Amino acid sequence: MAFRILCLTVLTGAFFGSIALADDSAERVKLAGTWQSQETGGAVKAVWILESKGDSFHITNSQGDKKIVEFACTLGQECEVKEAGRKVKVTVFFNGPKLIVLETRGEEVVKKRFGAMEAGDTLELEVIPVSPEGKTETLHFKRVQAAAVAANAAK
Repeated sequence: MAFRILCLTVLTGAFFGSIALADDSAERVKLAGTWQSQETGGAVKAVWILESKGDSFHITNSQGDKKIVEFACTLGQECEVKEAGRKVKVTVFFNGPKLIVLETRGEEVVKKRFGAMEAGDTLELEVIPVSPEGKTETLHFKRVQAAAVAANAAK
């Protein structure tokens, strides 16, 4: 009897766990794309491009026409990249539907949490200073087509 209860518990957990993973997977797909913010006056302030490539994630961040960082990291593994000319250790992973980018520059650690809003047309980026502690900044970006980003950068 105990064995049957254990089997039922395991199967129920596996079933509901797979549903939760499917939900997270659908939410994660919403993150892929090109996202940009607008400064007052319509100039492009920042652009993020997020792309899932198998077991790695490719991330590009530009400010206007200047590329700040571009890298591809295997999920869950630390990789070394250059951000604005400085060496940064980066770990990329998912926590539920949110993409987490943990950046370490010497003693400074910053956590960036990317999440697509429900409609899928807005990206919320939380920038959380971990060490030293600081105030969390929340930024919002709109989904755009890559051609629109290139046209705005050319202006």
